[in-house]
Amino acid sequence: MGKIERGEHVPTLPLILRISTALRISAAELMTATERNLRAETDP
Repeated sequence: MGKIERGEHVPTLPLILRISTALRISAAELMTATERNLRAETDP
């Protein structure tokens, strides 16, 4: 998990599905949250 958070590993779709299941959210919600966080990191 740490490698994913640090950008050292790109998760596969099955792993994304497992993570979203563990978080009890949909994969779409996980991806949306990830995209939002990435944008926030790059926006001034």
